[in-house]
Amino acid sequence: MTKNTLREELRQMIAVANLYYKDGCAQQEIATAMGISRPTVSRLLARAREERIVTISIVDPFNNNQVLADQLCLETGLTEAVITPAVPNSPELNLRLVGISAARFIEKNIKAQDIVGIGWGRSLFSVAQSLEPQLTKSVTFVPLNGGLGQISPHFQVNELIRVFSKYFNGKSHQLFLPAIVEDNETKNILMDSADSKTITAIWGQLTTALIGIGTVDFETELNMLFVNYLNMETRQRLIEANAVGDVCMQFYDEKGNFVHDGLRGVIGIPLEQLLKVPNVIAISSGVNKAQAILSAIKGKIIKTLITDDLTAQAILTILKEAKK
Repeated sequence: MTKNTLREELRQMIAVANLYYKDGCAQQEIATAMGISRPTVSRLLARAREERIVTISIVDPFNNNQVLADQLCLETGLTEAVITPAVPNSPELNLRLVGISAARFIEKNIKAQDIVGIGWGRSLFSVAQSLEPQLTKSVTFVPLNGGLGQISPHFQVNELIRVFSKYFNGKSHQLFLPAIVEDNETKNILMDSADSKTITAIWGQLTTALIGIGTVDFETELNMLFVNYLNMETRQRLIEANAVGDVCMQFYDEKGNFVHDGLRGVIGIPLEQLLKVPNVIAISSGVNKAQAILSAIKGKIIKTLITDDLTAQAILTILKEAKK
C-alpha cells in the first residue's frame, strides 16, 4: 500500500469516526454521504479503534477513586470522602454523576431510626432525582431551612423532603416558612410558632445532615437567590467578614468561622447547631466551589464529602499552594 493510500485511508477513518461518534450518523447514512459501501464504513470504524484514533472512555459514577479519597481525608481531616470521576468541561453532567454517587452512598448508610436533615440546592436536587426505593423503615426527614417560593425546584426544600421520605418509606416534617425574611425580629416571631418549634426541636436530635455548599459570588449564584436581600450594606458586611461560602444561607469565612451578622432574617439551622450533628454529609461539585468546600472542612462543618475528582484535586491544589 502506498503512502498516499495510507494517508487517504487515515483521512477516511477520521471522517467516518467524526460522523459516527460525534454527529451520531448511522453507518448507512455515512456510506451514502461518502460514496462508499456500508461494510467499508464498518471496517473503517473498526480500524479507527484498532489504531486508537478512536478511544472510548466510560465514566462510572459508582467507581469511587479511593486513592484520591484517602489522600483528601489525610490532608483535610475529613472522616470520609467519595470521589466520582468527572468529565472535563461538563459541569452539568458532573453534577448528575455526583448526585448518583451520593444517592447510592446515602442509600447504604442511612439506617432505621435515623433522623436526617435536608438542605437545598442543585446538588441535593440531583441526589433526590437519583434515589431508588429502599426497604429502610422509620427514618425521619426534616428541612434544615425554609423555602424560596416559586423559584427553581432546587430550592423548594419541602419537595425534597417529600421525595426523600417517599423513597425511604420515612416520616417527613415540613417547614412552611420562607428561607429569609426582612429582619431578625420578623424571623424570631415566625420561629416562635408551635410548628416551627417542632422543627427546631428535631434539629437537636439529628443523626445525619445532607447539605450543599454555596459560594460567595455576587454576580451569579448569590445574586440569583437573594436578589431582594443583598443590598450594598449586606454585601459590604460579607466582604469585610471575608465570607467564602454558605451552608443553608449561613455564611462562613476562609477559616470556616461563622459570619454571625452576614445575611439577616435567615430561617434555618444555625451553624453552631449543625456542628453538633454526628455526620454532616456535603454533596458538592465544581472546581469553583473548592475554596468554599475546603473552608467548610476547616471549620469542621462537614464530616463526609461527596464530590468529583476535579474538585477534589482543586482542593488539594489550594492546600499545596498554601504550604509554599
